[in-house]
Amino acid sequence: MDSAPNVGSESSVAVQDCYINAFKAKIVPERIRSFAMPADGIVSNWIPAEGRVRKDAIIATVNEDEIEMERRELEVKILKDRIAKEEELSELEKQLDEMKFYSSLSREERQYASKQPEGGQKAEQSLKNKIELVKKELTMVEDKPRLEFRKKEEKYILRMPFDGKLQYQFSFPRDDSTSLYLDAASSIATVCDDSAYYITISIVDPDLTRLPPESLYLAVPMSDGSSLKGTFAFKRVEKNTSSGGDLLAYFFRLPPEDHDRAHAMLGSNCTARLYYSPPGEVIRLNKIRLASSPEGRKCSSWQELLEKMHPDLELVVSGETELIVRKK
Repeated sequence: MDSAPNVGSESSVAVQDCYINAFKAKIVPERIRSFAMPADGIVSNWIPAEGRVRKDAIIATVNEDEIEMERRELEVKILKDRIAKEEELSELEKQLDEMKFYSSLSREERQYASKQPEGGQKAEQSLKNKIELVKKELTMVEDKPRLEFRKKEEKYILRMPFDGKLQYQFSFPRDDSTSLYLDAASSIATVCDDSAYYITISIVDPDLTRLPPESLYLAVPMSDGSSLKGTFAFKRVEKNTSSGGDLLAYFFRLPPEDHDRAHAMLGSNCTARLYYSPPGEVIRLNKIRLASSPEGRKCSSWQELLEKMHPDLELVVSGETELIVRKK
């Protein structure tokens, strides 16, 4: 029953949603990522931002000519380094063959050898170790510089990290022949995973955090009279960017039919109304009527007032306008 009961009366409500309070809220996607300029330079290879963009699609390139030149220089360097290592390996293997050949000669034959390399087991083992080391270095001639270049390339060739929507953060040139120059750290694009959208709020009231989260849902009133309704999905501890502490954030998933409206609200603050769906019968007591009663003027808390006026009831949660209680 939606109307508030008189002081001292009880009004049972069977499995009916109870309004708790209004919260500052935000609409967030499943994932979001922003790209910025890694250095001063020219942006190219942007794509039409309408509709969804597939994962790994190139969405922009920074300093394309410079990156291509560095790639070609890398290939030349890899080729030079490989040739140098192969020549070093060949020379060491030649020395080992000479050492083994000299060791196989008789004392008389060694006198007539044109070259007498230092022999012995230690010298031979040392040479073998050098050969193994050069072989390992040869395998890294290509792998290590390519890995380092790939890390740099990821900052200059921007790819869609997941399927989703793309929003560029710059104005496109009117003429395609005009270069687009941006300073270092300037925003290039924001991308979001549109597979899910959530309404998120932070809850600090311990009475609310004790409620089963599955019994809560959020509604964001819209200007056209409709609302976005989110059902509980998960909660997690996040850093409070303003105070530096931690806060408990609740996330309420929106249905697919509301995704377009939710996407249009990304980044903006909104007000969400939190509702509680009790698992059984509850009783609503109007706070104004309770507070204006003779007993209400003497009590310092709602819990104290409830114990005096309704000792047979226990407090479930204190809402903005009502106490939600149930029989003990």
